[in-house]
Amino acid sequence: MKQIKTILVTGASSGIGLEMAKILAARNYRLVLASRSSERLEDVATELRRTTSAEVSTFAVDLSAPEAAEHLFEFCEAQRFQIDILINNAGFGILDEHVAIDPKKLRQMLQLNVIAVAELCQTFGAQMKRRRSGIILNVASTAAYQATPYFAAYGASKSFVLCLSEALAKELEDYDVQVSCLAPGPTDTAFFDAIDPQKITEGHFFQKAGRTDVRTVAQAGVDLLDHGGMTRVVGLSNRLAVLGNRFLPRSIVASVSKRLLKPVDKKNSVQ
Repeated sequence: MKQIKTILVTGASSGIGLEMAKILAARNYRLVLASRSSERLEDVATELRRTTSAEVSTFAVDLSAPEAAEHLFEFCEAQRFQIDILINNAGFGILDEHVAIDPKKLRQMLQLNVIAVAELCQTFGAQMKRRRSGIILNVASTAAYQATPYFAAYGASKSFVLCLSEALAKELEDYDVQVSCLAPGPTDTAFFDAIDPQKITEGHFFQKAGRTDVRTVAQAGVDLLDHGGMTRVVGLSNRLAVLGNRFLPRSIVASVSKRLLKPVDKKNSVQ
């Protein structure tokens, strides 16, 4: 009898993580869903159990807090879950001048986007290496490929995820462990709910009309799990932009990013 694989998805209560969980549950994988809101997680788990035959477990944890990744690992150990596939999806961003960001929010973002990802890759990756099997999928962003003024620390955190993923892909390939990185552009999720909508109107790069459908991004992630590959940028226009960045001076790319990402200032707009 074929063993059912167990998949751990962080940031699974909404957005890309939720959509990937839906796709994977329909395939009857065993899912371990992690996110901050226990109530929202249970709602998601209940719906997946109702609509599929997948076994779904949940663990409410705030991965933006120190040692939270360790607590998630300990939970999986206590439940005797062998994590065959790890999907590091949880993350958030702050659109503002770097010097104006609340220091506490900055630390939380970097803890979640950088430290938690590195720690989960390390603990679960070590188990996969010993077993000589497993898959890690890290969700980065097209922001990883260039400087992102007004989104500076977020873009830098995703550059970390991209570089970590590609390095681990090489470190672990000799042990039959696949490490891949998904790099979507702006995606229509609750990610943007934390941003003042007045800052991203009037043709801003993040305006709702320019965002990719979340199901499309989630399916690209699942395809990457299925077929392998080190990195996948989602969307033709995003792939072309990333390619173009390689041939332009970094100062020009940063200037273009500044123009695209600068928050709209309603107070100083021409009436």
